[in-house]
Parts: sequence; structure tokens; C-alpha cells
Amino acid sequence: MARYIEIRFVDDGIAVRARLLEAGMPRTCTELVRHLPLEGTATHARYSGSEVAVLLPTHIRVGREKATCATIPGDVAYVWLNRDDHYGLEDDVSEVCWFYDRDSEPRMWEGPIRVNVFARIEGDPSEFYRASAGTRITGARKVRITLIEE
Repeated sequence: MARYIEIRFVDDGIAVRARLLEAGMPRTCTELVRHLPLEGTATHARYSGSEVAVLLPTHIRVGREKATCATIPGDVAYVWLNRDDHYGLEDDVSEVCWFYDRDSEPRMWEGPIRVNVFARIEGDPSEFYRASAGTRITGARKVRITLIEE
């Protein structure tokens, strides 16, 4: 039976559903589901094109699992970055991110980074993608990620 997460811009009531890719990404899915629901602040990526990311507590840590920097719109990914591996990071980073247009590539200023694509957005995401793009202008927004079991 497929399981899904909902990613919701809390103050706007705009949400999308993403199917967990548990068969291909078992470690990432298991660890993230264990911590759901999650709430955090979503911000637009600086270097990655059409990407929005939600910072998680850094104790949520999953190593690379079939990690890639080749993403497409609708991919939902997880990444953990060690502060000592990237210039400009003051602390380690744990985040969930999603990609909403063709110009997205997960990266830091020094180049592409690999992420664990663990879910895929389904349905009509147009309103959610508009809200995601809007974070470039509006700035940080509260996001909640919850598990949906059907």
C-alpha cells in the first residue's frame, strides 16, 4: 500500500501530496516518517534555481541513499550537509526540499550537491508551485509535513 506525505504552507492552506518512494529509498523514508509530523520554516534556495527547502533539526540525519543532483519538478528530497564540507555553513544542515520547475539543481555556491529523492509530488501541483515560487518574494513561510496513510 502506498504511503504519502502532505507538504502544507500552513498560513495559506496550500498543500500538495507526495508519494513516498519506499521501495527505492527505504532508509530515507523510514527515518523521516519516524519524525513526522514536522514543522519548519521554508525558504527559497539561493543557488539551486526553483527549489524550496525546510530546515529540520540536525539530529535528523540520514546518509546518502542513491543520492543525485539530477532532479526534476515534483521531486521531494532530503539532504544532510556537514558544515565542514561546505564553505559558509556555520552549522550542519538537515533539510527536506522540493523542486518546482525545470531550472532546479540542488547546489551550494561551490557546485552541485547530491540529495536523496524520497518522494514524488502527485496530482495538480500548480497552486503549490506558485506558492513555492512566491517564496522568492515573500520570504520565509511556515510549512508542515505530515504522513497520510491510505
